[in-house]
Amino acid sequence: RRASESTRLLFCTTGILLRKLQFDPTLAGVSHVILDEVHERNLESDFLLICLRDLLSTRDDLRVIVMSATLNAELFASYFCALPGDHRREALPKDAWVAPE
Repeated sequence: RRASESTRLLFCTTGILLRKLQFDPTLAGVSHVILDEVHERNLESDFLLICLRDLLSTRDDLRVIVMSATLNAELFASYFCALPGDHRREALPKDAWVAPE
């Protein structure tokens, strides 16, 4: 139920991640944030996207993965595309696997 320095993977809600950002605005120690079902938008998830986009402009080591089966790719690509160092990838088939960088 609690994260510690030895935590390697943390599954959490949007609200929990926003609270973590409140107390640690740089998300120190976090290398990747995976957002699933982003098409199910609400106030919290939109605010999280704003926070992560701002954070990406200062943390070039942070990776944000945005996933959805019904994603409006152009909407999210245009939102994140303005960032320097954009490394968008084409949508992969559902059975594809990409090795970590």
